[in-house]
Amino acid sequence: MENKIIFDWLSFTVKTSRVDVNGILLETITEKNLISLLGLENVDFEELPGIMGINGFQKRLYSNSITIHYDSRLVDFMWVEMSGQGCRAFESLSTHADYNFIFDFIINNSDIVNVTRLDVAYDDFQGLLDVYAIADDTVPDCRDLKQYNFVSPLRSHSVQISDKGICITIGSCRSDIMFRIYDKAAERNKSEEVPHWVRCEIQLRRDRAYEFIRLLREENETVDNLYFLVLNHYLRFVEPDPADSNKSRWQLAKHWVAFAYSVTTQKKSLFVKPGLDYNLAKLDKVVENQFAGAVFTYLKCHGIDRLVTTLDEKFRKVLYSYLNLLSTQQEIKSNGLYDMVKQLPIFPIRTSSGVRYESYSNNIYTHDTKISDKNFKILETKILDYKSAQDIVGPNNRINELIQ
Repeated sequence: MENKIIFDWLSFTVKTSRVDVNGILLETITEKNLISLLGLENVDFEELPGIMGINGFQKRLYSNSITIHYDSRLVDFMWVEMSGQGCRAFESLSTHADYNFIFDFIINNSDIVNVTRLDVAYDDFQGLLDVYAIADDTVPDCRDLKQYNFVSPLRSHSVQISDKGICITIGSCRSDIMFRIYDKAAERNKSEEVPHWVRCEIQLRRDRAYEFIRLLREENETVDNLYFLVLNHYLRFVEPDPADSNKSRWQLAKHWVAFAYSVTTQKKSLFVKPGLDYNLAKLDKVVENQFAGAVFTYLKCHGIDRLVTTLDEKFRKVLYSYLNLLSTQQEIKSNGLYDMVKQLPIFPIRTSSGVRYESYSNNIYTHDTKISDKNFKILETKILDYKSAQDIVGPNNRINELIQ
């Protein structure tokens, strides 16, 4: 059998509606639209009750290990989930020739789509991967977790031995990247039928999954090449060198080099440096996908006034740091962020009765000791220093020092 790379898990969320910048509804998206997106209009889906605890979804459509979770009271999105068996079913049943139609939809609709997980697996039938040597390099005596012969930015690692064979895990199931290397033949109880079947699987979540898809579709990377670029960046098994305590300088282990360098010796990170568009999109996703239920419940119980009062001080402190991070980005000018932020009541003004917060005006000044009067508003620089305030208002406006 030929070695091959496959997609072995794909899940993503899609908002139930799309609105413009003014909140006007542009499009409503239903579970039927997602079936069409998958090219599975001719497949019979069974309607089942939702699974308790999963974002309040009350219903789900299920067929061949492909699930569409929908009708939530807590979140405004649907969730498509295809396990490994679901991916095989998609490949045989979908009217699409491959995954590119879905990947293009994800890339072109990033305002309403959020990738939650993508697994890319290499199936070795020809003996490139020695699962026993890899296990020994991960935990040399299967007891001491501090001894290992690999280099990776991923901190956690483990080896599990059971009647299903050996499974090596590098990284955490909660992290954005995790590797699993295991005896697939033993897991499937097919060791007698298939002499060698070892799988090396890269599990990607959130931004790392999106970046992998983006590189495939926008940078014209092939799956085979990109798989090994990512592998070589995040995981290397190495030969111990007693003369050198720095593992990063050790040579690749003999059992690993034939596999890792079978396509390319190059490497590539999936980390994307945050910019303005990235940060705003990520902020939307965090609030809407992770905290929407909690915010909804809080507002129902306490109302908007208490939420605003509670978050007021904390919000400003976070906002100052966030805005100053963004102020280094060139996109601020083109997005009109200066004008928007100046209208927010975030500038601390020193008064005789304490600090009050106001939006920007051209009579805000700084002074070490003076108190605001009818002519001058004095910035409380203990809360918001001059440089940060100046960065927020932008180059076309000034916060001046009061000399008199």
